[in-house]
Amino acid sequence: MAVLMLEKPFGDICYVDGRAVFFDSTEGRALLEPTDDIIYYESIRFKSQILIFFEAHMLRLHESVSGKENFPFDSEQIYEQATKLMREAKPEVTEGNLRVVLTHNKTLVHLSDVSYPPESFYRTGIVTSLIEWERVEPQIKVFRGDYKAAVADAFQKETPYGIPYEVLLSDHSKRITEGSRSNFFVLFDNTVYSPSEDCILIGITRKYVLKSIIHAGLLYEEKTFTLSELIEMQKKAIQEQKDFAVFVTSSPFDILPIRSIAEYEFESAESDKLKSIAKHYKTIVDFYIESRQSDHTTRQ
Repeated sequence: MAVLMLEKPFGDICYVDGRAVFFDSTEGRALLEPTDDIIYYESIRFKSQILIFFEAHMLRLHESVSGKENFPFDSEQIYEQATKLMREAKPEVTEGNLRVVLTHNKTLVHLSDVSYPPESFYRTGIVTSLIEWERVEPQIKVFRGDYKAAVADAFQKETPYGIPYEVLLSDHSKRITEGSRSNFFVLFDNTVYSPSEDCILIGITRKYVLKSIIHAGLLYEEKTFTLSELIEMQKKAIQEQKDFAVFVTSSPFDILPIRSIAEYEFESAESDKLKSIAKHYKTIVDFYIESRQSDHTTRQ
């Protein structure tokens, strides 16, 4: 299925193969034409014009490309184009989302109009729905038209708690593996669980959340659960007065507790241990930004 390279563009220009291109130009409008080329992409959040975990995003992009077509690309040039794009935007943007999109013969860098969750979602948790879908080659981040269509349809279907903010995926055994744009975690007592890395797209945020779990003094184990198992785990946690939460992680929103999955409600936002993980993760992000401020100034 043919797909678009350009998704939710923001601003007036993008960079195509190192050249500034206006969206309303002939070349810019051509980016809205579907292509049958394999499209590899990374969405990178930035704050204070610092591309958060940029190196990790480029490493994953390289792994995706090498897993399919194995063509070269220059991450240093991508960084320079991204920096120019942030500065040249009118008005200049300091915080937002940037997308790097590759095909075998084209490199696109553009700002993306991504909406971030309101602060209330971190306090109360998010609404999610659940579909059975096993992604092909989940470790390789490419556009797949059938998958995007199925997820888009699920986002439109209201649950008893409202329209879902995220769609969770389950395998043929009904075990929840990941979110459509996030990684999925379960916290019970002193242990945090997440699926094996061979069956999910390994998120950049996930890598640093794993560090935060250790910093919070918790254990980590690879394991998957069905929705019915999660419901029973929460009941057990309440009875035994143990901590329990289900949550998702992703670059656009860091760590979000889950309020509901389909028609079932969870009290994830009440978890003190999840709050501790989030606190340690924020420390990691803040340190990353601060440590690159001088480098960013030098590059200017």
